Amino acid sequence: MKDPARAVIFGERAETYDRARPGYPPEAIGYLDSLVEVRRAVEVGAGTGKATVDMARPDRRLTCLEPSPEMAEILRAKRLPGVEVVVSTFEDWGADDGPVDLIYAAQAWHWVDDESAYGRALQLLRHGGGLALMWNVPVDRYEMFDDVYQAHAPDLLAEHDQRIKKRDSVAWLDDMGAAGFGQLRHFRHEWSDTLSGAELRALYSTYSDHMMLPGEQREALLDGLAAEVDRRGGEIETRYRTNVFSGLSP
Repeated sequence: MKDPARAVIFGERAETYDRARPGYPPEAIGYLDSLVEVRRAVEVGAGTGKATVDMARPDRRLTCLEPSPEMAEILRAKRLPGVEVVVSTFEDWGADDGPVDLIYAAQAWHWVDDESAYGRALQLLRHGGGLALMWNVPVDRYEMFDDVYQAHAPDLLAEHDQRIKKRDSVAWLDDMGAAGFGQLRHFRHEWSDTLSGAELRALYSTYSDHMMLPGEQREALLDGLAAEVDRRGGEIETRYRTNVFSGLSP
């Protein structure tokens, strides 16, 4: 796992994460369901289940891997049909039985070890099984608050820019192809959400780069963001682009 301390830091705000983070649009979930016939699936980095709630089926066995015990506990408490929650990374998980039809990750694949994860996915998938990497990409998450970030955390702007470029990049398909996956596809869907200042503050408090800031700096930044939304009339539209990069095992 890449940067394990940062990868599991979300557990510190697991309840806020579950409440504030958006789910995934029906169009993206429909795309996942259309990739292959799925009776057995594995979700990598399931978190509190923002994608799991729409992927769970009574007739589908879904193993959800989540390294944060706090996040896993919230997902487990939802008692979703057919879902088993395992506190583990994808790299460390000891697969129990049988080939898998679909492996997917929602907002999580960038935490796995690139050198081993694609090969491990190929080992677990059946012939023709699918791997799908999904992200909700904020279109202008930081740019619309440029003055606030410049005042409180200017370094986050450059870091954010690099992460967004990666999650928008078809390099994910290049990596899949190099690993041996075929029938590579990129699904993209744009949508938006409207948040109050308090809701936006809660959402941004769950971003790992914000969580890593010193306490006083973090709180000043979050307060500044909420105040800016209030100054603009109390609500703001946040735009998203949901990307799914997929491929099939040979």
